[in-house]
Amino acid sequence: MRAILTGLSAAFVVLGGAVPATAQQATPQSSAGTEEVVVTAERRSEKLSKVPESISAFTSEKMDQLDVKNISDLVRFTPGVTFDPESKDISIRGVNSSAGDATTGIYIDDTPIQIRALGFGSDNTLPAVFDLERVEVLRGPQGTLFGAGSEGGTVRYITPAPSLDDFSEYAKAELSTTQSGAPSYEAGAAIGGPIVDGQLGFRISAWGRRDGGWIDKVDYTTGATLQSNTNSVDTYVLRGALLWQPTASLSITPSVFYQNRNQNNIDDYWVGLSDPGRGVYKTGTPENMGDKDHFVLPALKLDDDFGGVELISNTSYFNRHEVVQDYSATLYDLSYFEQGLTQLDFTQNAPNVPGNPAGTYTDPAGVPCAAGICGQNNIDYHADPAHFVPTPLLLPAGINLPGFGPYEAVNYITNDQENFTQEVRLQSSDPNARLTWILGAFYTRQSQLSVEEINDPQLPALTQYLWGESMLQLWGENLLPNGDDYINHTEGHERQDALFANATYALTDELKLQAGARIAQTHFDFTNFSDGPQNFGPLAPNSGSKDETPFTPMADLTWQMNPDDMVYATVAKGYRIGGANPLFPVSACSEITVEPTSYNSDTVVSYEAGTKDRFFDGQLQASGSVYFLQWDNIQQSVTLPSCGFRYTTNQGAAESKGFDLQGSWLLTDSFDVDFSLGYTDSRYTSTSIAAGIVGAVKGDKLPGSPWTFSLGAQYSAQLLARDAYIRMDYEFASRETGLTPERDINTTLFDPGLVPEPETNNVTLRAGMIFGETDISVFADNLLNAHPQLDLNHQDEFTELFEASTLRPRTIGITATYRN
Repeated sequence: MRAILTGLSAAFVVLGGAVPATAQQATPQSSAGTEEVVVTAERRSEKLSKVPESISAFTSEKMDQLDVKNISDLVRFTPGVTFDPESKDISIRGVNSSAGDATTGIYIDDTPIQIRALGFGSDNTLPAVFDLERVEVLRGPQGTLFGAGSEGGTVRYITPAPSLDDFSEYAKAELSTTQSGAPSYEAGAAIGGPIVDGQLGFRISAWGRRDGGWIDKVDYTTGATLQSNTNSVDTYVLRGALLWQPTASLSITPSVFYQNRNQNNIDDYWVGLSDPGRGVYKTGTPENMGDKDHFVLPALKLDDDFGGVELISNTSYFNRHEVVQDYSATLYDLSYFEQGLTQLDFTQNAPNVPGNPAGTYTDPAGVPCAAGICGQNNIDYHADPAHFVPTPLLLPAGINLPGFGPYEAVNYITNDQENFTQEVRLQSSDPNARLTWILGAFYTRQSQLSVEEINDPQLPALTQYLWGESMLQLWGENLLPNGDDYINHTEGHERQDALFANATYALTDELKLQAGARIAQTHFDFTNFSDGPQNFGPLAPNSGSKDETPFTPMADLTWQMNPDDMVYATVAKGYRIGGANPLFPVSACSEITVEPTSYNSDTVVSYEAGTKDRFFDGQLQASGSVYFLQWDNIQQSVTLPSCGFRYTTNQGAAESKGFDLQGSWLLTDSFDVDFSLGYTDSRYTSTSIAAGIVGAVKGDKLPGSPWTFSLGAQYSAQLLARDAYIRMDYEFASRETGLTPERDINTTLFDPGLVPEPETNNVTLRAGMIFGETDISVFADNLLNAHPQLDLNHQDEFTELFEASTLRPRTIGITATYRN
């Protein structure tokens, strides 16, 4: 309680000085009433209720009302969308793949920032949600207006434009505490307005947040805590923009967006060490799984209205640098080494065993062991084959290296992105014209660097301990000078040149026909080299390229039956650019002899019908859609079990069908509810086989909960002569159904240790009061302290050490928000 009172005082210090002496009463951040949001999903400003697409749009006020702190929170209120907090992958309507190019477009204003899976750990970066005008989630392929990478849909972060006429301020401060965890806190402020009335305006903002951790890092041998609340995250954002209007028709808007995010450790805990029912979460992974990620995005927008025709130019340069420990090198190495120590190879004979019988334990090169732990396993097994059980290196509660001492290897993955984007659009500016149209040209040049390293200075000693061999005997190479035992360095370049057009023609006052198309020339190339003992020595530098000419059309028919009711039907196509594979030591793998050098684009064709309606004089707004999409020639990653290397290829097809429903209802002047409901059934329609590896069987499900539901209710009233409110939100995701490839015994990927994702139930509560233009509220996130075991995983099917994640435990706090 003392921490909460301190936070309240701090909030007033931050916000109180910004309240003018003559401030008028602010509208509650949760003001009752249905909200008509204006979006730019079709590259022009339109009311959401008039756009013939399935879209979820969240204004800054709405996100504050829903207590949204990041994209993960936002997805809970968005039907048909899932989010992976580790890879930062957003899946829309079941379309998601960790291989190849992105399936979901991620935009800051008009700049795409999604990343290609160039190597392990190619994670997306996502902007913070402070001081945004809105976030738009566009479901279904957006290949015509947004191009490659928007195959399943697009998420757009729209920043507020400076004003030439009015000053505005926005500030927010928050303090909270997580059960059995560390405090979290944030503070930010934004201000904007005219510098020269009617001609020059500005907007600047600054924001910082600390998300306190709630998982303890421990020494698995002693149980001693090494780092309390290790999974903390620090995020800082700076943004500035100018708007210059030298003439009545011309506006020029330069802007810059900077973000720095530092995650100390991931949200995974060791199942064998933790007790979620008692709020005990521990990880024994020796190294921190950190993520240091920052980007800067300068952009320039020009808008000139010639009277009925508008010319818009967007120029931007996105520069990002990330160093992430994407996986535990310690656990990965030991699981890889463990396979030969615990899995018999019956194609070879055991050395140093009387009679030289068939069946042997081997080293990573596949050579029967004669010394070390592995050699002793051979002797003990053949002395008593009926009862001998080899001891794993990874036990449920820790690492098992008796007599060796502590072992730690560290993985470093570097991701660099440099994207230059130029788009020019010529479009009609009269929204009431019978014919509205857009003509556009798009160019982007993307350079991406992926460097994967495993730094393992203890490998020589461990090699002797496990197999009784030297580095040169087993690996054919000593450690690299910096202590790395593996490095894979890939630099890729991607270019798109595209022309697109979209037009809507009013056949009658109620019936509109829309058609559009985009044609592009795409190019991808890469250079690669790899080295290190675990690479079995250096591979000569290699390169590859891929060129394609994708065509993505769309068509839509809309019937505005009356001012309140609209129905539409849409067919649209999306695609991902193809690519090429870096070489790896194929000789170390038994499944293939020649690696595929390239892979092609894949495509999604979607059929959607929807409706948008207003009932009871606009008190109830609702929109819904049903869809069916076909995903062909899917870019998939093939991992070779014998060596652990992987490549990307085109395998199989899938379909997804379902519906989404969302809306809001003002039941009385003081009581309103909002809701969303989504159903997604996505599954493979053909069996995927590559290099003899069955990646998926026809009928296997794509990952994700089939049902999602959210319901929010808010009651507003006068309390102590002030506006006050109380709000409760409930979010539900159903249990994963059917068999995914990893849980299907008929696939090579089958892992008997994996289970379906459980259902999740999350309740949040917020109550607040308005003081002038400042909203002070207290809240409880995860009110019931739900702790479902999510993303249960281990290194491979033989490993006994399991990790999992869950919802952040119950978090109670106070928020102060000021708007003017």
